[in-house]
Amino acid sequence: MVKLNVFIIGPRPLVNKISKIACEFNELRTKSLIYEKAEESAILVREHQELKDIYIFAGPTPFFISKGEIPLDVISYFIPFEGSDIYRILLEIYEKYLRYPIISFDIVEPYYIEEIYEEMGISRIPYRLITFKEEETVDSDLLAGYHFNLLKEGKVHVVATTLNSVYERLMALHVPVFLIKHTNANIRETLRKAVLSGQRQKKEEAQITVLQFKMIFNERERDEQFLKERHLIKQRILEYGNLLFSGTNFSEEDIITLYTTRGVFEKVTNRRKDFSFLNDLNKLFTATVNLGIGYADTAESAAYNARNALEFSIREKKGSSFLIDAEKRIYGPLGTVETMNYPLQKSDDNNQNSLTLRKFYAWLSMIQKKDVTTRELSIGMNTSERHAARILKGLCEKKIARIIGKETMNQKGRPRIVYEIDYAELAKLVNEKGEQRYVPDFLVTSHIGGKSMEKK
Repeated sequence: MVKLNVFIIGPRPLVNKISKIACEFNELRTKSLIYEKAEESAILVREHQELKDIYIFAGPTPFFISKGEIPLDVISYFIPFEGSDIYRILLEIYEKYLRYPIISFDIVEPYYIEEIYEEMGISRIPYRLITFKEEETVDSDLLAGYHFNLLKEGKVHVVATTLNSVYERLMALHVPVFLIKHTNANIRETLRKAVLSGQRQKKEEAQITVLQFKMIFNERERDEQFLKERHLIKQRILEYGNLLFSGTNFSEEDIITLYTTRGVFEKVTNRRKDFSFLNDLNKLFTATVNLGIGYADTAESAAYNARNALEFSIREKKGSSFLIDAEKRIYGPLGTVETMNYPLQKSDDNNQNSLTLRKFYAWLSMIQKKDVTTRELSIGMNTSERHAARILKGLCEKKIARIIGKETMNQKGRPRIVYEIDYAELAKLVNEKGEQRYVPDFLVTSHIGGKSMEKK
């Protein structure tokens, strides 16, 4: 069994608890990174860059503080504070006071507190909640001072904090404070998700990856200079192959095929973001070099995907790179802001031009807008305005698009029709989920690096 190397980051009590539960998972090999304050978590991540597969953070605060230091190829999870954790702390407070006092909470989602207070029939009781934006730095001392001032001013009676450093600071001041702790079930579920993600990543990293470079020359320029340039391009591609620890196969005169693994390829290309090598080739030489990449569990399937990706690359954009993965999903053009991804095939999909619609859906997701014109669509999808008009007309007939107005660029030009796209219905049509990105409620506005919310 391949072991996953896991770094657990947090204060000692929480790390010990998470590590104990992690012993239940034979797939994990753990190492503890202990901090006194959550602000130190980013330093710990930066200083421990040895072999690891997963970071587990003891809560959302150290995760967001460290986010910029986490390597792109490392999976990271934080143990979230959920409804069960809030219920438990409220029960603990009630057992001590035999009533529900006014509580000052920090760094939990407002939704949980509102819902729980409503369900418990105590919504009439006020509380305070301080929250933070992702980009804001949490200062444990300032946060402890914030809670202490509320207590001193008589605005709250008790503090319930998610940070161990704040808890210990307030305990030293002999004020009523409780530490919101994760339930074992919550920790276990997060570890289970991390194991599944780690195993999936290991499997993907081992996938065969085939790169097919095609050199496209002007037929009229096949002279001595052409032969010299072709030789230099091949030489540069072979040098690039050394970075990929690649095996090489010259399958055709103007096509070079490299074999490597997905893990190595994604590391060299910075998770498929850096294709400066291909851009440099196209700048240095008169020939156009296109690239097709294929992922699969076998060399034969990966080569098949690479050939198809190369065809897409040549058809879509000169000097570009496209990739087809093992699930027959296409990505491209890679290394550009226009990169899209969409499935090439779907079972039971009989919609005419279904591939075009999936590409349209991917483009719409990328630009994050639902109002488009034929002109915008033709540019975005690299097609003619006539074809773009047919796409939008077809969607109107399916009640997925509707005309909402016209826009005029100048007084002389003809006004362009503006279409509104029903994103959810389009997602259903192309068999995509069409889910909106979820932003946690605790990433909100600021007060001492956060937002103070008072419920009365």
